[in-house]
Amino acid sequence: MYTHKSRMLAAFRGEDVDRLPYVPRLDLWYLANSVSGTLPKQHAGRAQNDIARAEGWTVYFRFADNILDPEVQKMYLHRGIGLFSTRDTLYDFVLPSDVEVKLKRTEGNIRVEYHTPVGMVSSTMYYDESSQKLGITSPMIVDHVIKAPEDYAPIGYLYEHMDIVPNFERFNRWVSEEMRDDGVAVAQGFMGASPVHQIQRDLLDPTQFYFHYTDHNAKMLELAGKMEHLFDKMLQILCASPAEVIWWGANYDDMLTYPPYFEKEITPWVRKASRQLGAVGKLVMCHTDGENEGLMDLIRDSGMHIAESICPAPMTKITLEEYYRRWSGHLTLCGGIPSTILLPQTSEADFEAYMDQLFKAVAPGKRMLVGIADQVPPDALFSRLQRIGERVEREGRLPLATGAARPATAPAASAHATAAAKPAETPADEIYAQVRLDVTKGKHKDIKAHVQALIDRGVKAEAILDQGLIFAISAVGRRMATGEAFIPEVLLAARAMTAAVEVLEPLLAVGGETQGGKVLIGTVKGDMHDIGKNLVVTLLRGVGFEVRDLGINVSREAFCDAVADFQPDVLGLSALLTTTMVEMREVIKALDARNLRGRCKIMVGGAAITEEFAAQIGADGFAPSAPETVALVKQLVAASAASQT
Repeated sequence: MYTHKSRMLAAFRGEDVDRLPYVPRLDLWYLANSVSGTLPKQHAGRAQNDIARAEGWTVYFRFADNILDPEVQKMYLHRGIGLFSTRDTLYDFVLPSDVEVKLKRTEGNIRVEYHTPVGMVSSTMYYDESSQKLGITSPMIVDHVIKAPEDYAPIGYLYEHMDIVPNFERFNRWVSEEMRDDGVAVAQGFMGASPVHQIQRDLLDPTQFYFHYTDHNAKMLELAGKMEHLFDKMLQILCASPAEVIWWGANYDDMLTYPPYFEKEITPWVRKASRQLGAVGKLVMCHTDGENEGLMDLIRDSGMHIAESICPAPMTKITLEEYYRRWSGHLTLCGGIPSTILLPQTSEADFEAYMDQLFKAVAPGKRMLVGIADQVPPDALFSRLQRIGERVEREGRLPLATGAARPATAPAASAHATAAAKPAETPADEIYAQVRLDVTKGKHKDIKAHVQALIDRGVKAEAILDQGLIFAISAVGRRMATGEAFIPEVLLAARAMTAAVEVLEPLLAVGGETQGGKVLIGTVKGDMHDIGKNLVVTLLRGVGFEVRDLGINVSREAFCDAVADFQPDVLGLSALLTTTMVEMREVIKALDARNLRGRCKIMVGGAAITEEFAAQIGADGFAPSAPETVALVKQLVAASAASQT
């Protein structure tokens, strides 16, 4: 007779079980709805885990803390340098005695300063009541600890002289009082799978990381070396701990943790962790919630035992059937239901169709746990969570019958997407070959002299911009669209182009109108993710648009004020999270209320966004990638111009 815990552990280990485990991660959903008073009536007043127990579901390993409570804030105080003291951690960090920590709190911001013998570094985190209502379960870093090359020395001192000591009591208390036998208590290692990955995740701005990885690689690797002793000691503590499953590394994605980087900087440490922990009977779980098309073989062969939070089509490119076919012989899969399937925007017919195909896609069902990827969003229809549980109970008996899966229909390729894939004709004149190469290779220092040389030869600035720079950046964008180039290459190419434009700018004609049009863009309120938005901004500027970037966590009022002031042709709204995508609708409503909606076209984008969602909220367009966004903006600007003539 299985308990939830024993069934979950057996599935993790690849053993035969009686049925598919159902493990919906409720922390984000629970926090948002408990704070807002919108929990289902039958569960009002219940704790998160008690809701799962009442429904007969497996209790999953995360939890929702009240981070506004000063006592709870202490657990997350060093979030900006990647350190936690939450109940799923089996250790405590001991900061150097000669490092002074100073705190400054202002309206949701907590600035933490580390005064070391070799200098001061600081990070700022943000968390307020609106964060709670969005279900955000960890403070968001809004100012990273590494801002310039000189910050490597003090943060390196901090890590080099830091210690880590075991603390099993906190974890054991969590297991006995909260988890019991209703689920597996997964212990947390570092959120970064390796020192370099930890630097990428928490210590640097997501976009700046790629510049530093190129420009200051020696300093970064020196810092990573000073962090290694903590990773090694943590592994020793985890090996000796009572935990049976260890969460090691999170948020892989084939653009952010692109294949060559993943293989060099992440794979060795995942293998090391899996080897050491596996030798003492423990399992390594990695949070693989991103777009994994380019990482399928690397993740499969990395040595990890469990790929958690797999998110298939229609939110990403890989179907659940393909995930299971390619991975289940090597590791256990956990997840498989995209969070958008639970939202009201997905029709009942599409929801049922997805569930129909799920049981066929993962046949015979060994090494599979059904969960929500990334997790249950605040606006999820609770009745759908219940129906998933009912269907898993009724149809999830193992082994599952085989059959051809019927993947949920992904949005058809739009006209602008098709246009983006078409190669441009190569001009016959090779005079621009060097500056094109500079852009492609990201040579931001060399390109200035090469552009000046063309100017000195009498080549017109407009021609250098159009046939040299824009031609090259467009080619890089197309390579990204086909998976041949990755985010770092695009960012470095764009930086080179920006340097070249600085030389050309005084010579370019000034006529009040931009070559491409005006674009206003920002990430909506509650969302601190910006790397996709930054990439879009970079490409749009590169092909001649005037872009005003409002940044992250932008309120609907700020969007409205900027539309009135800047008068853009296109407004771009970005959101990575299912929790914040609904804010896009509120922005559009706010524009309507102020009679600004007709002033510009509106496009939306982000990992959780679909063509259908864009249409439902009244947006004029959606693009699934940065290069396709450029094509869409051109299309929307043309449509806007036509409507005004």
